[in-house]
Amino acid sequence: MFNFEKISTTRFYTAPTIERVVEFSPPDVDMSNVAKILSLAVDAKCVGVESGDGYAQISGRTNFRLVYLDKDGTVRGVDYNADFTLRADGEFDEGDNVQCDIIVTESDVEAADTLTLTAVLEICASTIKRDEIEMLTSADDCYAIDKEVYMPSLIGSKTVTVPFDDDKNVGAQIDSVLGLSTVCITKQALATDDGATVKATIFARVTFTQDGEIKTYDFAIPVEEELTLDGAKTTDAVKVHAIVRSAKVVLQGVTDDNVIKVEGELTLRVTVTRCEKRQIVGNLYMLTNEVELERNSMDLKCFDGCGYFMQGVSGTAILGDNKPRAISVVALPYARCYTTNYYVTEDNRIVAEGVVNTDIIYTDENGYNSVRAEVPFSVSVASEIPFSKDLKVHCDVQNVTASVRKDREFDIVMDIAITACGFSPLTIEYISGVTVGEEKEQNTCALSMYVASVGDNMLDVCSALTAMPEDVTAQNPDLVFPLQGGEKIIYFRRLA
Repeated sequence: MFNFEKISTTRFYTAPTIERVVEFSPPDVDMSNVAKILSLAVDAKCVGVESGDGYAQISGRTNFRLVYLDKDGTVRGVDYNADFTLRADGEFDEGDNVQCDIIVTESDVEAADTLTLTAVLEICASTIKRDEIEMLTSADDCYAIDKEVYMPSLIGSKTVTVPFDDDKNVGAQIDSVLGLSTVCITKQALATDDGATVKATIFARVTFTQDGEIKTYDFAIPVEEELTLDGAKTTDAVKVHAIVRSAKVVLQGVTDDNVIKVEGELTLRVTVTRCEKRQIVGNLYMLTNEVELERNSMDLKCFDGCGYFMQGVSGTAILGDNKPRAISVVALPYARCYTTNYYVTEDNRIVAEGVVNTDIIYTDENGYNSVRAEVPFSVSVASEIPFSKDLKVHCDVQNVTASVRKDREFDIVMDIAITACGFSPLTIEYISGVTVGEEKEQNTCALSMYVASVGDNMLDVCSALTAMPEDVTAQNPDLVFPLQGGEKIIYFRRLA
């Protein structure tokens, strides 16, 4: 009589953010040969996640790229890696496909008797969980009021590794490579029939010395990947998690005619979801028996999709009085972006706020020097996607340049890449159980009348008159639900 069905749904789960301080002191540094620190770039990435019941065990690696002057005035660049592990407690189960995002919020270097490198990380673990909800979908031999609900559903997920490379002939001999900074910016992600297409660009900045001078070269490496995901439709929403898994600089060519080659691997995790419309029973009525309904609810989110935007930002950096006046900017080896706040306005504009950190290497009367620049930003972009108030925004720096405006002031110009992903919160209310009670006392009157209240539906009328809907409708064909209140509904019974 009562047909219950286990319906699969998708739940987006994010564990509480964890802050982790990574401190590393290289054992092989001769501090007597370190004259001046010019720059410290820090990246951190997740190298592995194992999920268990109630936790996710995360393995990560922090990369420190240090540029400094030795006592002879030669520019040096060194790389250090510091591995770390941590446990993220949360609603995880063994076998969950857990995604880990790591953001570097602060970094520092202390060069005294020993060299100490420090990074402050924010680590966030998330997963997409499949749940099954048993709910009443149809009922026989009674009056059932159907209703439509939207259920988020995971269509498919796939992780691929994409190689990338590009090269540049510099027409001279490179003395040494000081550092490599990379970031992947997603430009577009669309679902196709039985698949998805992702377009992205890897921005790489190589800092090197040539004839004893510090120089940089920027690469913009396009990536386009088509993936097969059975069941996907063009109307589905696509979420992309892109991370540069590995990258290195290879010097090629011949003496006095070097070629800089950047090569590596990009990991793309592509997830396709859909909000599917399902029909379930919202209420029911039995003519012969009392009915007790067990109701439940579940809070879910439908993934609306992501929008990708670009906005130019400018700022300044000022030298302290303890430093000589700047002559010219030489290099910005890296730029790190930290998103602090975001929201969507009433007119569907996305506002993102954050801070960009970079080290400006410049020349003064004594040679090379540097200053740490911290540029706050607030950008606003119009979106064609009607995002809900539940929004997640991530910002990256696509490009950054600086110039000397005054002898103690720098102009900084950058492009901020904004990824905005929207979620629509929804609550699913459903019938999880039905108990048939005692038989109803049947009305033996030949004629009944019911005066409707405002908002009454057919079930209200049937319950009051102890009648079935088809009989009420047949005798009162002009009824329009929901009722306005005051309607007089007449019901004639055929008595035995």
